[in-house]
Amino acid sequence: MLFAIGALAQHGDDSSGSGSPAPGSTAPACPDRIAAELPDGDGARLVQAFRTNNKQITLCRTGSGTLYYYGEFSDGREKGIAMKAKATSKGYEARNGVYHYVIHGGVVTVYRSGSRIGQEDVTPEPSPT
Repeated sequence: MLFAIGALAQHGDDSSGSGSPAPGSTAPACPDRIAAELPDGDGARLVQAFRTNNKQITLCRTGSGTLYYYGEFSDGREKGIAMKAKATSKGYEARNGVYHYVIHGGVVTVYRSGSRIGQEDVTPEPSPT
């Protein structure tokens, strides 16, 4: 989970989804350090970025159209985690093993095996550094 990033060093499931920007759009580039962590991340574009009290969530779409959720601590204390994501009618979702992340209504909610284990307010931001 994003609250204990080290527990999530594996990649998530193969969920993908629609949402903008589309590959080849004029959206800003996904930050190089994050794109380098994504499979086929060369040329990835930024979709949305959020900040919590001490975490950064960056959503980027690769040139092949796959959406990724990249979660990390804002202070860089641990390496971030990239997981496939999907856009929903209400926000975004990503899965990593038994963990499920849902961004909706100004919060990110984390579930483990279907049980809610955490929730934090998110603030949209232009792009992480």
